[in-house]
Amino acid sequence: MKKTMLCMMLGATVLATSCLSEDQDFAPVQEQGSGKGQLVLTLSADANFSQQTRALNEADYLNTDNYTVEVWNVDKDKLVYTCQANDFEAKVLDTDVTYEVRAYYGTEYAKSRNDFRMEGSKTFRFTEDGASQSVNVECGPTCGKITANFDESMGNYFNSYKVNFGGTAQLGTDVCEWKQTDTEPWYVAIAKGSAGETITYTISLTAKPDYVDGSENGVVTGSFTLKRNTAHTLNIRPTYTPNVQGSLSVIVTIDDTTNDKPVDIVVPVTWI
Repeated sequence: MKKTMLCMMLGATVLATSCLSEDQDFAPVQEQGSGKGQLVLTLSADANFSQQTRALNEADYLNTDNYTVEVWNVDKDKLVYTCQANDFEAKVLDTDVTYEVRAYYGTEYAKSRNDFRMEGSKTFRFTEDGASQSVNVECGPTCGKITANFDESMGNYFNSYKVNFGGTAQLGTDVCEWKQTDTEPWYVAIAKGSAGETITYTISLTAKPDYVDGSENGVVTGSFTLKRNTAHTLNIRPTYTPNVQGSLSVIVTIDDTTNDKPVDIVVPVTWI
């Protein structure tokens, strides 16, 4: 995990006003938010599924120099300052104001094979003049990653096969299609603040006539929960008992990259 240290000197010119009354002169009054503070900002980026694919290099998303940094005045919902992380410069800000630092890189899509979004944010405020505060903004993916793996023996029993993944709020009725020759993962946006979203999968199969009794077209359906910053692999391999017509089926293993040993699930094929 790479960290980039950014320092930002915060200050403001003290504003003073005087008012002349018919009765008396009023002394200058210091306005709220007229102090200054020092912010020490640390950016960190991490993804639990880092690897290089032909479509993109996930390591690029861990380099915080690539990130855009924004400072927002939360009270006024106003952007105060923005720049690339490696160009971050001193900026004058007031005390007694709530600010939010936002950092991000990449673009969020409902589904993509060549881009995803990393982001993070943290709020802070200076309550007194001359205060110093360290803020760490941790950035992570707004998506989960899905991969399908067909066992090489699938071709012995099936003429064609594929998987359609779907079910998330952003996907709607759309699907991520995984063809039998595909190798690039899908990055699927997951709702912010959720405990994960349900991913449905439909495996479509066309069996060789020698291994089925009746229809050659079959489907297998199921689901799993996908969280942000996690990767799931759907492993699919055939199972067949020789000389038993109609015994052709598939075994599905869902590997969520944890230390738990994946459990094989023998899933009957619905022949249609």
